[in-house]
Amino acid sequence: MRNVSKSFVSVAKKWGITDGKVLDVGTGTGLLAIGLAKGIPGVEVIGLDLSDVVLEIARDNVQKSEGLLRVSFEKGDAEDMPFEDGTFDLVTSSNTLHLIKSPTKMFNEIHRVLKPKGRFFISDFRRNWLGIFTNHIRASFSPKEVKDLLSQSKLQDWKVKDYFFWLSIFSKGDGITQ
Repeated sequence: MRNVSKSFVSVAKKWGITDGKVLDVGTGTGLLAIGLAKGIPGVEVIGLDLSDVVLEIARDNVQKSEGLLRVSFEKGDAEDMPFEDGTFDLVTSSNTLHLIKSPTKMFNEIHRVLKPKGRFFISDFRRNWLGIFTNHIRASFSPKEVKDLLSQSKLQDWKVKDYFFWLSIFSKGDGITQ
């Protein structure tokens, strides 16, 4: 997860994000949230997940990481986020999209909680022939499917980058348009 955190931090820094609020959707054990807070000292990071079990592990991981005070966790659904409109400067998500029942709802929620010039960066497994070995890859989306889902959502100004094992979905240009 350390390399994943570094890539998310690198992209955020290229976008000029040095402070503000970051939301990590499907935070799991919180390692990406912790990596973002360590890599960008001016941000406050909130991790969102449905599972009480992994949120407890995430809180323990924060304590093991010198108790970063700028990282917190909330229980909530990616399809119905418990945040006000226009709250976040950056929304991230890693290896969660394939677990979401209605990805378009998640994309719409990301649009809703982002500030007008906010950015998003989502990375997930990419469906390929390795799906014969693992459910996560079998449940994931093809590049075309992700583009179709994004086209049906309120998110604007996005790009899908296709790698062999994963997909990256991110803001381009000035971020979202209201």
